[in-house]
Amino acid sequence: MADHVRTAARVVLLDPSSRVLLFEGRDLSDATDTVRFWFTVGGGCEDGETLHGAAIRELREETGLEGLELVGPFHRREFDFTDHGVARHQVEHFFAARAPASRWSPGGWTELERAAMVTARWWSVAELRETEVRYFPEDLPELLSQAAELV
Repeated sequence: MADHVRTAARVVLLDPSSRVLLFEGRDLSDATDTVRFWFTVGGGCEDGETLHGAAIRELREETGLEGLELVGPFHRREFDFTDHGVARHQVEHFFAARAPASRWSPGGWTELERAAMVTARWWSVAELRETEVRYFPEDLPELLSQAAELV
């Protein structure tokens, strides 16, 4: 088990067509730069921050979007992973939100996010089920369907 437990707020952000925004990330500790994976908007909670507050902050920082209604958390998962070479145990809480358009901005990305996040795109449930790329959480097509019913 990891030495550090990280609590995170994630957002299943849908566009008007119910596609989810995912970021393609890379592991900065991988010298070959071959470890790639896709993930939802969100990140770790800061000291004293509520889950809802963290979700709003992460949404604003990673997409530039503000004022969206967040529903949830509607899902929770725990897992162990390596965060750029550091073993961690993460507890994630998922919120759902719908953007009025497919436009977003990476203007609030941190230096780490700019280094680790390669690209982004909107994915449909069908595309997620058909792709061979790795995405997290593994049950994202089901979460996407749940989120679409909530927002």
